Amino acid sequence: MSAVQQVPTAEPADQATAAPAEDWADRTRRILTRDLLVRAAHARPGEARALEFRALHLNLPLIGEVADSLGLTESQRHAVEHHALDGLHEAVRRYEPLGETDFTELATAYVEDAMRRHLPSPRLRLVQRVALALARA
Repeated sequence: MSAVQQVPTAEPADQATAAPAEDWADRTRRILTRDLLVRAAHARPGEARALEFRALHLNLPLIGEVADSLGLTESQRHAVEHHALDGLHEAVRRYEPLGETDFTELATAYVEDAMRRHLPSPRLRLVQRVALALARA
């Protein structure tokens, strides 16, 4: 018998059974959000606001995800960022945690609507450029 034992090496997990880290994080965020908002629905007002704030904070990445899906530029993101946060807050307030709707779907709709409503109009930008060119002339 040899005094040296071989340590088994870790084999890569089967891809069919292993969930990617992103999926795990997304599922965890969805579960925690629902739990926080269920607790907020049954809490005293001060505690409820704190729980809602936690749910809002947990879902801040949705704003970036929606901005990416809309293909917004950096300046457009800055222009609508606070409106998107208002949309996320509205979704937190209106979400029914005991219902069938998934919070992420609801929040995505609210955030996207807020961003679209507050994006500067392309025609307005053209008018602004023409006015600026005329003012320089």
